[in-house]
Amino acid sequence: MPAGPNNPLGRYALRLAYGNGEYLIHGTSAPDSVGLRVSSGCMRMNAADIQSLFNQVKSGTPVRIINQPVKFAVEPDGKRYVEVHRPLTPDEASNAQTMAYTLPAEFHQFSGDKAVDEAQLKRALTRRAGYPVVVSASGSTASSLSVQNNTPVDEAKRVQ
Repeated sequence: MPAGPNNPLGRYALRLAYGNGEYLIHGTSAPDSVGLRVSSGCMRMNAADIQSLFNQVKSGTPVRIINQPVKFAVEPDGKRYVEVHRPLTPDEASNAQTMAYTLPAEFHQFSGDKAVDEAQLKRALTRRAGYPVVVSASGSTASSLSVQNNTPVDEAKRVQ
């Protein structure tokens, strides 16, 4: 089927060199499916986002796929963020909402900082919303703590 609004891949697709090239970053004719695990590994994007990305990326550009259920950051202004996803599992019958996941080693330093609101952090870890959530304690400002998530990522994949 040619690229277009009726094609399940949408108008744009970037083929990754991973595997046999069967994995894509693409648009979709079903915008409500963006962010959901509805295929065997492709990544769906909103139409405007994939169009912008497609027009900026050249063939051979390295692509890094980050599969970490829990990510966190301390911004320069001192705000603390955590982003928690449901872990991926090959067993679709498993409940990814309650499935255990491994926290990065640096997370314990991050979560123990007095500038992090423990209740907000606990809600974010339980909810697993899939987007960044502010977990700064009220009135907290930038501290001397500088925590980075240094968990190694898989080898960069390339766009073909």
